Amino acid sequence: MAIGIAALIITDSMTLVVPWLIKEFIDVLPGKPSSELLLKYVFLLLGVSLFLVAGRYGWRVYMFGASRKIEFDILNRLFEHLLILDRTWYLKQKTGDIMSRATNDLRAVREFFGLGVLILIDAVFVIFAAVGMMSWINFDLMLKVFLPLPIISFLFFYFVKEIGKRHKAVQEHLALITGLVQQNLAGIRVLHSFVQEENEKTKFAQLNNEYINKNLAVTRIFGIFTPTMVFILGVAAMLSLWMGGKAVIAGSMTLGSFVAFNGYLMLLSWPMMGIGYVFNLTQKGMAAMGRIQEIFVSQSEIKPAPEGTGTLVEVGDIEFQGLKFSYPGEDTLSLKGIDIKIFQGQTLGVVGVIGSGKTTLAQMLLRFYDPTAGALLIGGRPIKEIHRLRDSIGYVSQEPFLFSMSIRDNIVLGRVSATDRELEEIVRIAGLKKDVERFPHRLDTLIGERGVSLSGGQKQRVALARALIKKPEILILDDAFSHLDSETEEEILENIQGQLRQTTTLIISHRLSAVRGADQIIVMDAGQIIEQGNHASLVRAGGVYANLFQNQLLAREMEILL
Repeated sequence: MAIGIAALIITDSMTLVVPWLIKEFIDVLPGKPSSELLLKYVFLLLGVSLFLVAGRYGWRVYMFGASRKIEFDILNRLFEHLLILDRTWYLKQKTGDIMSRATNDLRAVREFFGLGVLILIDAVFVIFAAVGMMSWINFDLMLKVFLPLPIISFLFFYFVKEIGKRHKAVQEHLALITGLVQQNLAGIRVLHSFVQEENEKTKFAQLNNEYINKNLAVTRIFGIFTPTMVFILGVAAMLSLWMGGKAVIAGSMTLGSFVAFNGYLMLLSWPMMGIGYVFNLTQKGMAAMGRIQEIFVSQSEIKPAPEGTGTLVEVGDIEFQGLKFSYPGEDTLSLKGIDIKIFQGQTLGVVGVIGSGKTTLAQMLLRFYDPTAGALLIGGRPIKEIHRLRDSIGYVSQEPFLFSMSIRDNIVLGRVSATDRELEEIVRIAGLKKDVERFPHRLDTLIGERGVSLSGGQKQRVALARALIKKPEILILDDAFSHLDSETEEEILENIQGQLRQTTTLIISHRLSAVRGADQIIVMDAGQIIEQGNHASLVRAGGVYANLFQNQLLAREMEILL
């Protein structure tokens, strides 16, 4: 940046030399100078032109390059910060708005640091230098010519706040457009299936029209600001020609000085208009940086354990002690006094109706949230004191997210060092072997965004393989077999139990066939444990679990008969 500024100042200095050389040239003409003297001025102007070429190249490379580096640093910091924010923050955000801040707003910041800073330095230097040269040539004329200029200061302070507000409105509306596009592309199959293309076109056209109107509101205010500045400069030029011309006729000013004075005055035209442009870039850049800064000041509510606290070398028992939890912004408790102990290597089955708190229980173990009251211990240590907790946990959610890359890359996401032999074994355990053999490139088959080319069951099994290849100390399966038939589910569960004997497993399911082999089973309702035991004892108890079991058993028999 410093080299670019130096090149810019050298360029401007050479530009300011040109009117002075012309002045000297004109003033020597009445004395009938020799050809050598005339050639001297010609070569001086040629030298100035060469300096201008080199200087312009220098400031373009080093100033615009610096703005790109600033953009690079901000984008890296922004991405790093986004990765550490917790899901509580993301629940309040829209993906399209975040993307708009990382692209459109960041571009506005880059333009300010590149073109904006360039024009600002250029304008300030040229204005002060040109005014200084005009004062040197004729101080009285300079004072008279600049009499209308204080009006520009009034315009500047009058418009500054309004332009800033309008630019912020434009940036926020652009985020709405980005959000709508992102949402439509993500749900394109749903839009097609419900024939909503025309409705979405109408929505987009309305948002786009509002965006144009908000941009025009900014343009209108600049339509007053910039032309007024040019008009004031024109008035100053008129005064210069009138008063300067009279001074030349009176003999108090040479013709060369008159030409140079007006040359410097004309040099002020670009900086005066440039200040208006910088003003626009500054307001736009500040509004954009303010939106980016809102992300930087956001902090995760879940504070990671200090590095010195140790990791889960061996998990030990998991114990919920009177644990209560309510989601941020809600008064109702989602978990109400959960008391349960899961011994190392045991499997806990969790069943219950929708909204009973099953997934919330798993999220507490993953430390996506901290308890409102009570405690959660792993190996006798509070969960908050365990560093890199999730390194030891394998998690398969209800709706697994797959990345737009190959099956292999999705599976080894949490353990890139896995060998081909380990990968083949995990594919077998997850029940994926036959499917992989049918894919054109086997494990190297690309699956598209969110795994769009896979069926629901295939997605779940890829996600399961991704969790298993970590060799987790704790495995959480949150309704992970909902898209599989009962036979495939039983086969996979047998594989898991045979391979991960020391792994503590939490299986959440609506199908009791997935949990009937668990060491412990809890039935949840409204955030509470209403029944607890193993499969046989719960069936004998004749309660909620027994009724669910009988209903599902009957439904399965009916399916077989049909």
